[in-house]
Amino acid sequence: MFNVGSQLRKMRRKSSLTLDQLAASSGVDRGTISRIELGHVSPRVDTIGFLCEAMGTSLSAFFGTAEPAADARPAATAEVPAPGPELPEPAWGFTAPAPRPGNGEHDGYWPVPTSFWHGLLEVLDRFEVLVKNSRELTMVQDRAGTILYVSPSCETLLGLRGPELVGRDARSLIHPTDLPPFQALLDSLLPTANATGRLDYRLSHRDGSWRWVSSIFSNQTGNPSILAFVINSLEAPAPGRP
Repeated sequence: MFNVGSQLRKMRRKSSLTLDQLAASSGVDRGTISRIELGHVSPRVDTIGFLCEAMGTSLSAFFGTAEPAADARPAATAEVPAPGPELPEPAWGFTAPAPRPGNGEHDGYWPVPTSFWHGLLEVLDRFEVLVKNSRELTMVQDRAGTILYVSPSCETLLGLRGPELVGRDARSLIHPTDLPPFQALLDSLLPTANATGRLDYRLSHRDGSWRWVSSIFSNQTGNPSILAFVINSLEAPAPGRP
């Protein structure tokens, strides 16, 4: 059985990285990395992806070189303090309850059903190629507007990496003039499962400029695997320009 926390700790130490060093190079909060290693949270795939990139490895290598989980977690070192009494390490690293999207708690992880990981290796390589090299920006936000996931193309389009955006309110990226129609579209889609809509609007770049995008919105708040809105965007010319 695969243990995400144990594998992450093993690969981090093999890379000779401390928690602080891995946090600095990946953009993932140090406390989140520690909780993943201890099996206290369920990491999102993209979070593991950022950690793998910082360690110089890939998602498929991370999941393909795992070893069976130990019966119990080794005593915590000074580097990774153990909160409270010693507990057996969960077999898959997913037994601790994790917050569901929409409750405002987004600390570098997203609950994923255990069954998902069984089939993950079959699609990892294809997913990495398709998403990492895509010009399309995919963003997932919950009903409250909190960003749960952004695809790697956000760095090309907005000059920002995923860890800088996950957990932020998506509305903070939108031009004030475009915010009312953006929110109105979401509100109109919410009552109908799988409803879609299209909107052109401006997103904030790291350099302070605004980038026009053309987006397709899909209401997946009723889909138990997503529970959020999925927004697929491509950079678009400003209105009135060819």
